[in-house]
Amino acid sequence: MTGSFRVQLVNMGTRGAAFQAKLRSLHEYHRLLSNQMPAPSGSDIANTIKYFSQTLLTVLKDVPCSPLEIIKDPSLDQVRMASYPNLEYQNLYNALTMLLDVASNIQNGLSLFGKALLQCLGCILPFLDKDLIDNLPYLTASSISVLPASLHQDIINYLCYYILPFTITRQSDEDQECHACQSISAVIMLVFQYSNNPAHHCQLLESLMRLKHNVVKDLLCVIAYGTSGSRASAAKLLFYYWPAFDPNLFDRKGLLCKFTNNLVPFVCQRESCPNAGNAEAVKVCYDHCISILYAVDSPPPLYLCIECANEIHRDHPDLLFGDILHPMQQVSMICENKNCRSTDKSAISICFSNECASYNGNHPIRYCTQCHNNRHNSRRLPSNTLC
Repeated sequence: MTGSFRVQLVNMGTRGAAFQAKLRSLHEYHRLLSNQMPAPSGSDIANTIKYFSQTLLTVLKDVPCSPLEIIKDPSLDQVRMASYPNLEYQNLYNALTMLLDVASNIQNGLSLFGKALLQCLGCILPFLDKDLIDNLPYLTASSISVLPASLHQDIINYLCYYILPFTITRQSDEDQECHACQSISAVIMLVFQYSNNPAHHCQLLESLMRLKHNVVKDLLCVIAYGTSGSRASAAKLLFYYWPAFDPNLFDRKGLLCKFTNNLVPFVCQRESCPNAGNAEAVKVCYDHCISILYAVDSPPPLYLCIECANEIHRDHPDLLFGDILHPMQQVSMICENKNCRSTDKSAISICFSNECASYNGNHPIRYCTQCHNNRHNSRRLPSNTLC
């Protein structure tokens, strides 16, 4: 046994022991909160949870393959899990779930606890097995029922940018929708029920429409079986994004009034961004090593403003960046294709594919029947559309 290999074994054993010790601390926090004893502060719990986030990111940084790419293919789950050291990831997930169940008993520091919890849920995603990945969107959404309103935007951002893109895009056996997809109506209901901000509702729904088909069915499910508050918001959004469902809408040539003007742009996540907090993210980098290098406290992927993306690309010219879709500016009743030649310009679909959105300033685009068929005929790649 070489000296370097022996050192690696010792380090792995030390990290495993520390991981277990911190897990015991989380379970002790849960016991204290459950028994209504002098409860630990949210700050104390947050500091322990932050340890796990940093440990997970450190482990992830040493993984040669791209976890965010292979996580989309369930058939590669064994390969993905085999690339990590043997730590108690499932027990950590269970401990976080248990703490969320009793979070309402935290007397002070609930916001700090919530931020640390959301960060850790984003970090732990690549380390989870199939069943826990399927449960993660609902668990993240359920935090909105106990965390303060000041964190509702953070919850929506974690769902839209870190959780949903890597969970509901997974295909189950026989090319059926995964369990995470089947829980989307419950996710929508939770957000619509506990957040009074229409901007959160729009952001969640547009993110879902970008990632999966038939979101209208999930919305109809909320209308049919949801709580009164969630049903009301779901009905409004149904007629907003699918105006053809409204029989009283006669003006087919104008624009519908915007549902909300309070959308908060998702900003650049690079720590040393020169315009930190103000520059809207327009590019995304899925390279986990680059992500952790430039945002040491955030889970991958890395969302960047154009200035930071260009700067990083100069240092890493082989790096590929994806485009981020911007929110819909309005729901047009007529086709938004500038070269539309149809005699009937009534819009019947919304396309969220990057290719089509590139013709509309990276915003989703509304098409009439003719433009929709021309754009998405059999000779082109299928895109995410809403009809």
